[in-house]
Amino acid sequence: MKPTRPDVIAVVQPFVPTYRKPLFDAIDAELRTRGLRLEVWHDFPKGRVAARGNADRGSWSVPIRQRRLSIGRRNVTFRSVHSDARRVRAVIAGLASTNLETYALAVDPRVNLMLWGHGKNFTASNSGLDSRIERWLADRSSHVFTYTEEGKDHVVGRGLPDHMVTVVVNTTDTASLRREKHATTPEMSRALRDRFDLGTSRVALFVGAFDAPKQLPFLISAMDIVVRDHPDVVLVMAGAGPDDAVVHALAESRPYVRVIGRLEASELAQFSTITDLLVMPGRVGLVAVDALALGLPIATTSYPFHAPEARYLSAGTDSLWTKFEIEDYARGVSGLFSGREELSRLSSGAAAKGAGFSVEASARRFADGILRGL
Repeated sequence: MKPTRPDVIAVVQPFVPTYRKPLFDAIDAELRTRGLRLEVWHDFPKGRVAARGNADRGSWSVPIRQRRLSIGRRNVTFRSVHSDARRVRAVIAGLASTNLETYALAVDPRVNLMLWGHGKNFTASNSGLDSRIERWLADRSSHVFTYTEEGKDHVVGRGLPDHMVTVVVNTTDTASLRREKHATTPEMSRALRDRFDLGTSRVALFVGAFDAPKQLPFLISAMDIVVRDHPDVVLVMAGAGPDDAVVHALAESRPYVRVIGRLEASELAQFSTITDLLVMPGRVGLVAVDALALGLPIATTSYPFHAPEARYLSAGTDSLWTKFEIEDYARGVSGLFSGREELSRLSSGAAAKGAGFSVEASARRFADGILRGL
């Protein structure tokens, strides 16, 4: 029999995205100050997810194998972690109805199960069955972590005591982003402009996965209108993903579009020095935190399936929100490019709010919640 590890807090993940590594590093460091340590049990992405090219690992990595199964129209996942879960101090699993192993963890009195997730389903329509299952799981956990107050309110509203739910505030390594931006010299910024043939153009930047939720055909259709009013605007599309071919086909006949591949965090920080506006009409997720940290305003829409991080934005203070309509979005973006003062005001609002996000603060919230769950 394997020995027990009473100092280990294990987090179960499908894989570790690059942006998540600094947070796990910070959680591990915070836990070690409290006599605990982190393990992240994860696999590596395959198929469409692997096409994004953003998987990572850390000193806390424990590789596991997971299987994806199709049951009718549903895709579910199973990870064989139950025996190891009995031997650690606590396990933090995803608050989702599609992770089959979590059911067994929830009913085993030898497992201290905590749950981490949105709290409510922001990115898709939730079925009544999903909601009931997630409530059942939450009722059998010792603590729940959500990204937003809205997610917490949803969980508490379904019966979980307030003290059993912690809002961790999702984040990226904002301190590194700001350092990289401030270290970018005018010569480096000019070199970026030369590298991507930007000249003196104003830059509208999309950054993220090239996939359906990002609404990329919508974006390019809207930018066709914007560029008619502002021919000095260039759309830079930074990313990769399963819709690569779609993006390149749309860009091919549009001289105002540059497709430049994925930007690592340091590259995004440098690119922010020549960017006027982030254009994200579809799903907004952690890019909201990056934008706030870098003082970049976001132009987005009332798209119904934003990730919870979109709630960190404040319309009219650090971001533009329009109807989820191509013409309305184009008018809004065009209006920002018509008024430099408004763009500057939104940029200042973003930077002021962005100062409040850090992986260290989120790690402390995680550790505090874990101790309450223990």
